[in-house]
Amino acid sequence: MDRMNKEELLELINGLKIDKEEFVILSTGALTLRGIYDSAKDLDIAVTQKGLNQLMESYNLVPKLGDDNWYVVTEKVECILDDMVGKKEKVGEYYLQDIYDYLNFIVNSGREKDAAKISLVNEYISSRKK
Repeated sequence: MDRMNKEELLELINGLKIDKEEFVILSTGALTLRGIYDSAKDLDIAVTQKGLNQLMESYNLVPKLGDDNWYVVTEKVECILDDMVGKKEKVGEYYLQDIYDYLNFIVNSGREKDAAKISLVNEYISSRKK
């Protein structure tokens, strides 16, 4: 699957049939929109119950094997039912996963692909404080 740069990712997000207030962009998608990462292979979003219902009206959601809360929306989009209250920040016109929440997740995940992102996220946080 091709990776998407920031513009391609925004095009994908803009085309989603869900209200902006009903989802939060997670993981590498959020890093790409912040300019921390140059591209993302897919889009992971957390959705409210209303957002999940909106997606179900427009897409044939398929539950991910082994995880009751994750759904495949399209070839490039997956979602989890989680309203992310207190764990999001608005960047531009979209809500992104709070950078400190994401840092906590990658520090504790134990996954090699996440460990590689820790220094990039820490650099971003340091640059914002200046």
